[in-house]
Amino acid sequence: MTALNFDDCIGCGLCILGCPAFEETGFDVLTARGRNKALQAGLAAGDMVEPIWACTLCGYCDAICPTRVHNVEIVLHLRRELVEVGLMLDAAGDAAEVRLKPDSTRDAVAGSALASWAASGFSGTAPSSVGSGFSRTVLAPPPPRPALVLGCTIRERAPHLIPSIKEFLNRIGRATDLCEEGCCGSFEVEAGRAMPAHSSAGVVSDPICLEQYDAEFLGVLAMQHLDLFELKPPFYYFAPHRLVNRDHARIYPLYDALRRRFGCDTNLDLNRLARSTSAGSVQGMTGRDARDIGAAVARLLTHSRAERIVTCSPADYLAFRTYSGRETLFITECLR
Repeated sequence: MTALNFDDCIGCGLCILGCPAFEETGFDVLTARGRNKALQAGLAAGDMVEPIWACTLCGYCDAICPTRVHNVEIVLHLRRELVEVGLMLDAAGDAAEVRLKPDSTRDAVAGSALASWAASGFSGTAPSSVGSGFSRTVLAPPPPRPALVLGCTIRERAPHLIPSIKEFLNRIGRATDLCEEGCCGSFEVEAGRAMPAHSSAGVVSDPICLEQYDAEFLGVLAMQHLDLFELKPPFYYFAPHRLVNRDHARIYPLYDALRRRFGCDTNLDLNRLARSTSAGSVQGMTGRDARDIGAAVARLLTHSRAERIVTCSPADYLAFRTYSGRETLFITECLR
């Protein structure tokens, strides 16, 4: 496990420059610096529920930190601690006590019931699977070596993208038989209700699923085969912020090459890091305690006059379609 090195935080504040929570609220306490300083002062997870859930795990703070504090891992660890003591954030932003029952019923069943109850704002009577005690779910590994992982967002909210995704992969000689049928569990991991269980796959179409699969990302493959796409400037390209920020040395040059080749606007900033809409976070996908995605889209497009937006991130594709008022295309919809 990565060391929880919050003591290494020097309070420089670089992490707030691209933090979605700070951009929206201006509250330093919701940032990586705020959490680290609280931990250095001796606060426990239960004393800082809102700052823990404010994080969208975009990875900006990890990438820019001069002392290499592992902020994402710290947040995940704190969320697991909150679940262990039965604390979650309710719809009003207050701490609500919730405990999972460690009996013969599977933890996954209890977790599902808890998630449904939480989604309702904790209204009504708690599900029978929610009681005293706790046992955290350990997810079963995803199906072994699927050739293509679409992810929940594409399967359930954007299935019209599947033909173009398969067409692109066929053109570059990749298999497209689908082996994944259910959710890979990335959101349960991000919510602290489960531990990761990595499996291998061929190609993953949604960067969120890379939390559970060791695989190549569709968007990276697209950047390596740009001649297959009809990309006419001016356009705005939204690069997958998690990948750019967490694997900067490998991923940033690919999207920077796209920017230089086409002169397009992007979400890459002067720090050579990627800004986020928060649409692909566990909060953004569930609608609970979410950042203002529409406002984030507006901020990203403030200085761009491009009337077309292209991205390889499914959740952000849907966010720009919903909030930008501009033509929005998934990268594989741009195939020649």
